[in-house]
Amino acid sequence: MDPPHRLAREVAAAGPWSGQIGQVRHPDRHDAAWYYALLKPICSRVDIWRTTYFHPLQGHQAIVEWFKGTALRPYLGPLTAEEQQGFLAAYLQAIASAYPVLEDGTVLLPFPRLFVVATR
Repeated sequence: MDPPHRLAREVAAAGPWSGQIGQVRHPDRHDAAWYYALLKPICSRVDIWRTTYFHPLQGHQAIVEWFKGTALRPYLGPLTAEEQQGFLAAYLQAIASAYPVLEDGTVLLPFPRLFVVATR
């Protein structure tokens, strides 16, 4: 599991909001073998590869903003505005410990992606 998702789970389970969001889980992602097994019986060729994009972001807060619109939504939704602020502050602290800041203030966010091209 990538650090932003793992850290969100940890922060959710450790804070005063744990009773509300401590059990939030995103659906498991399928790995390459799953897609291959699904497609190979009906395709003549299946190509699968994984790549990681590195998004240069301006500081740790930008990483938090990136994930607020996607992965953090199930955590933030049940919380009050005050609880959301506390959760985001704790998440920012966790993100800051996981990603180094480069000399120019940029933080590189690794963003892995799995690609599949199948030919019938």
